[in-house]
Amino acid sequence: MPQLQSQPTKLTGNRVSLPKAFKELVEPHRYKVYWGGRGSGKSWAFATALLLLGAGTKPKRILCAREIQRSIRDSVHNLLADRIKALGLSHFYQIQQHEIKGLNGTQIIFSGLYANPESLKSLESIDICWIEEASTVSENSWRLLIPTIRKEGSEIWASFNPALKSDPVYQRFVLNKPSDDALVKKVSWRDNPWVTQPLKDEMERLKEYDFEEYLHVYEGELKQFADGAIYAKQLKKARDDNRITWLPVESAPVHTFWDLGRNDTTAIWFMQQIGMSYRFIDYYEHRLVDLDHYANVLRDKDYLYGTHYLPHDAEHRVLGSGNRSRREILEGLGVSPCKTVPRIDSVENGIAMVRDRFPKCFFNGETCESGLNSLANYQYVWDERYDTFRQNPLHNWASNGADAFRMFAQGYEEEVEEIDLDFSSEW
Repeated sequence: MPQLQSQPTKLTGNRVSLPKAFKELVEPHRYKVYWGGRGSGKSWAFATALLLLGAGTKPKRILCAREIQRSIRDSVHNLLADRIKALGLSHFYQIQQHEIKGLNGTQIIFSGLYANPESLKSLESIDICWIEEASTVSENSWRLLIPTIRKEGSEIWASFNPALKSDPVYQRFVLNKPSDDALVKKVSWRDNPWVTQPLKDEMERLKEYDFEEYLHVYEGELKQFADGAIYAKQLKKARDDNRITWLPVESAPVHTFWDLGRNDTTAIWFMQQIGMSYRFIDYYEHRLVDLDHYANVLRDKDYLYGTHYLPHDAEHRVLGSGNRSRREILEGLGVSPCKTVPRIDSVENGIAMVRDRFPKCFFNGETCESGLNSLANYQYVWDERYDTFRQNPLHNWASNGADAFRMFAQGYEEEVEEIDLDFSSEW
């Protein structure tokens, strides 16, 4: 294996250098998490360290993953190929179309997490899992991945530019260090001895033009909302009005609003109408479990339930269930009464209905944290060709909680106290 130097020098012979901030990448740690702003060299350093470890005396099985990988072009395959050439390791690594193999038996494979949950279960023999752009990885993907990478001495690496405080990777590793054997480090362009002058010039221009954006992009400061966040104004107003706070559970019916997933997450909001306000007291989501799981969750919460609002596809028949719909299955499990919310002509109209009702919405900030994270990350699709956001939402992990919330806006009928008036007598 080529020797590693902590001081930045050029590659000569079999000596390879990494910036000082990244020298611990070649030391054993269960978790290695590097986060911070652009220009810090995180991806370059991770790729270098990974290839050096893979070229050791013992072969390693390495998984390079990200949340969404539609093709190999979405992976770090090209980055690794470039580093192999730069490090003079072309004689050792064979670069194939969908994987990379070493002469010692090392294998580097690539996979998306979100679309391949079942395939992850076969990856227990992985030695190192590197997750690039880890800020986009959903909580459900983390729940599946971490127990899967369980080989003795196995490691999970994560590199990311932080987006929101609510990002699962930030919650899991930065705010809550998972173990004493976790290396968690913030880095910036100052830790990169090879940062270029054009990048420095770009930093200075952005600092003058938009200082807050500069802090996020290059200093790794958090953003309050995702770029193109659909409900950013509504959530900001709710926070300013102190409508995201602690809420008691009142002696009033609890209505639920669902988005039913198959491979996607099933999300459920719990709401009480108190007067003319909508109080969201709870939120729950899970993935890859049967409907009886959610029926048990509702039963365990022991609320006094009102109506359960389901999306239009709840009427689809389920194979192997006696030709019953998911609504009928849920009702048979005790989730009753259910109301199917009719499909509307466009999601954009549903979004407008959510915005109209938002001023009357209150949220329990603790029990609804995951749901609020979904709303903050629910964003429009970015059109790279025209350099603008489209008017259709991006389908990602945040869509499920946002779609469930839309069932409230589209389907819930306000409870109005009826007063009987007797017009037969004189006033």
